[in-house]
Amino acid sequence: MDSEETPALSADTLAILQSFLSEKQEQDERFAKLQENADEVFKNNQKIDMSVFQEDWQLSQFWYDDKTAEFLADRVYENTESNDHVAFISSPTAFVAFRNKYDRENAFVFEFDERFDIFKHQFVHYDFNKPLEFARAQSFEHKFKFIIADPPFLNKDCLSQTLETVKFLAAPDAKIMIDTGAVMKDLARELIGARITNFNPAHKGGLSNEFRCYSTFEDDQLTWITE
Repeated sequence: MDSEETPALSADTLAILQSFLSEKQEQDERFAKLQENADEVFKNNQKIDMSVFQEDWQLSQFWYDDKTAEFLADRVYENTESNDHVAFISSPTAFVAFRNKYDRENAFVFEFDERFDIFKHQFVHYDFNKPLEFARAQSFEHKFKFIIADPPFLNKDCLSQTLETVKFLAAPDAKIMIDTGAVMKDLARELIGARITNFNPAHKGGLSNEFRCYSTFEDDQLTWITE
């Protein structure tokens, strides 16, 4: 081969690339349309399909499957009153499922990804590296009766800083659920008293790490187990 020649992609590789680019363009167009019609969507309480938001692996985004998202949404609904404040920290899939099914005004998604600002006042830009630096922090302190947290990275610092936010937001009688790796079991118990449960969250694309759910409470569907 001449040193100046550019290697050509095989037909199969080119087809895969074209399919990927076509799918990405379609998702980008769907999201742009959602942004454009955001006011109408919220005015009419229209449901939003989570597939509009493409996972960003650089942000460690891995969306729950539908069964998991609905289970989490139901736990929130069945353990709160209509006016209670609810926080979904780094857990947009569960937030969208809850909004679609129950649509409560005082449910908030704390999220780094600013695409979710389409949820207007229900969106709080959040960076776990700055666990107490977010908009409306003073008015939110110890306000939330139910909190779901899904720290984006599987390490001690990320979980510890996320739980600093949880403790700041939590009302004295708050119920808390944490979805993270099995290796975080002892730290979740140490920092916030959350115990491993019978529920195993699942993701649409699957994860290589064992993922578990921890909670500070039990109900008729969620129970603590011994491991």
